Amino acid sequence: MNLKELTAANHRSAERKEFASILLSGKIEPLLYYKYLVNQSQNYIVLESALRELAFPDEFRSIFRAQRILEDMRELEETYGFTDSMYITRSTDEYANHIEKLLLDNNVDGVIAHLYVRHFGDMYGGAIIAKRVPGSGKMYQFESKEEMKQNIRLLLNDSMADEANKCFSFAISLFEELVNEERVGRVI
Repeated sequence: MNLKELTAANHRSAERKEFASILLSGKIEPLLYYKYLVNQSQNYIVLESALRELAFPDEFRSIFRAQRILEDMRELEETYGFTDSMYITRSTDEYANHIEKLLLDNNVDGVIAHLYVRHFGDMYGGAIIAKRVPGSGKMYQFESKEEMKQNIRLLLNDSMADEANKCFSFAISLFEELVNEERVGRVI
């Protein structure tokens, strides 16, 4: 089995969550989407910082999304008057701690497994999602997609499956928290 097959069950589970359905419906409320972006920005900042510290190749960094997520947030703030306080979920805090532990353990493959789940998800589903969310969806706009996918695939291996499945678990938890509005309640 390959990495995609080893993570398929969790991938399907994430896609079947209520939040994923709302996201794809074209009817997501701007504030709910904004809360999602706030949490995603924190997840991606932590992940991409860890990748930089682990000397992730410069030529592959065009896949990074944190800056684009922040741009999408600013667009919604300007349009709707949102502010980014009080929307961090428990799973986002736990995710940051998990990535920090991988970094402390110098677990390069583990961190790359998270890039695979999050960034490839945005790349593959992004074209559909971008058309259905408030704002311009800059986080889903990738240049040189095919070349980027080929380059990142060179870094992947099947031993990353456990960590990739953990990443799906964090994503599923975020989806559930957003729908249930469970918040840690700290200001970012």
